[in-house]
Amino acid sequence: MSAAGPSQINGDIPSIRVFGMNCWGLKYIAKHREARLNEVSLRIACASPSFDIVALQEFWVYADYENLRAKTSSILPYGKFYFSGAIGGGLVILSKWPIEQSSMFRYPLNGRPTAFWRGDWYVGKGVACAAVRHPSGKTIEVFNTHLHAPYEKNDSYLCHRTAQAWEIAKLLRGAVQKGHIAIGLGDFNMIPPSLAHRIISTHGLVSDAWLSANPTTPSIAPPKTDAKTNIEVLGATCDSVLNTWRMNTPTLPPPETEDPKGKRLDYIFHAPRYSSVQDIKVGMTEPVSMPSQKGGKGGAGGYCSLSDHFSVEVTLSLAPNRQQQRALAEARNPDLVSNSTLSSVAGAVRAEEAQITNQVGEREYEQYLPPTIIDEILELVAKYTKREKFEYNWRLSHFWGSLVALVGLHVGVWWSPHNGVSFALMFVAWVVAVTGGLDGLIGFLFMGSELRALREFEEELKMYRRLASEAYGAGSSGPDVLGSKTALVTSGTAEGAFHSSNSAVEVRIDVYESV
Repeated sequence: MSAAGPSQINGDIPSIRVFGMNCWGLKYIAKHREARLNEVSLRIACASPSFDIVALQEFWVYADYENLRAKTSSILPYGKFYFSGAIGGGLVILSKWPIEQSSMFRYPLNGRPTAFWRGDWYVGKGVACAAVRHPSGKTIEVFNTHLHAPYEKNDSYLCHRTAQAWEIAKLLRGAVQKGHIAIGLGDFNMIPPSLAHRIISTHGLVSDAWLSANPTTPSIAPPKTDAKTNIEVLGATCDSVLNTWRMNTPTLPPPETEDPKGKRLDYIFHAPRYSSVQDIKVGMTEPVSMPSQKGGKGGAGGYCSLSDHFSVEVTLSLAPNRQQQRALAEARNPDLVSNSTLSSVAGAVRAEEAQITNQVGEREYEQYLPPTIIDEILELVAKYTKREKFEYNWRLSHFWGSLVALVGLHVGVWWSPHNGVSFALMFVAWVVAVTGGLDGLIGFLFMGSELRALREFEEELKMYRRLASEAYGAGSSGPDVLGSKTALVTSGTAEGAFHSSNSAVEVRIDVYESV
């Protein structure tokens, strides 16, 4: 009789309950902040079955965190409020078990200081990391994040969000390669068919927990989808008409109301090598009583939603489920993958299973993004870098030109015979000095560091592309399953070309996860 493995307790495979939510808790701006976050804290504390790991975003105020700890310490005795940037990153992790290590990784590319009304650059967005020791002996690495939002229709922040997805994917990948149970969760500000999702789910060696449990979930909501279907079937967490902060009617509409804007922006990713999904749902959908809320945006009739996002709640088994991942891989390419391709995918599954079983301790099978996807990212970086270099040169030209103008204006003041003219010249000189100085600071400090971060991102991608090309096999005519073990297809081909608009709503045909 064999002894129980490290992932077992008394012969049973353990499971953990994980909770993630964007709480919209910005001080002075978020309406009913204290009452809403207090209710979130109470619902977490009273959840049955209780949560083992909780990760929150936009939990900005430390007093709210202290209240959260007071409400939940009996079931989640360990916690960390992460400090970052000028006003904090708004990230919190709570755990049932001891947090052995924690760190805050700040994203190198994270918005612009000139967009001060958006605040992303000032809060110092990044990844809150925590290493938790599970009673089974396994280490659980939790990565909590909040990626940059699009804000604009043409999404000029796409390059930053893509780079952030790359950074958290590297952290997840490193945790999986160490043999740890990796969990990445948060508000990713991306939809399932996006480039960022592709990067995380492939390069991060992780799977989207919603797709693991519901492999046939459409990437894009079908037309005329109602709000209830969006939440229960598609996993929509944001912009739902059933959220009082997003609704455009005086009161909440019925669940069968058409919901064209509802989307899934919040995710929990897990490592399929070491875990599988037992259950997942969108939670915290019930409004809270708020007598002072009489109408308008936020709710009516004395109630409001807990946040402008709903939560994601998942139960993970700390053991792999190869059938679950195989079902996911096959579901993402209905009627488009040939029998030979499916056979190759199945063969890759069996090979990986044998390798994990027979080569414990050796380096496991790697996964890589297809070179076509890497080229798409490089093209995006090159386009954005060109734009930023133009702005960098313009700001520095303004700075040096303002120095010349200041000299001329002061000479004019010196030779001016009229006090009124001298005052006007001094005022203009003051404006030139302030605007030129600001552009100089932005150009030298921010844009200089941004361009170097873009260069670093580009160099990493180029090195990674060489490895991916080797994994896929240069000039191979076989199915495109090596490396990422994903079937990338268009009609009639085994290796598909990916076409996207480099926008927040880009669409491609693919298999998201590895098998």
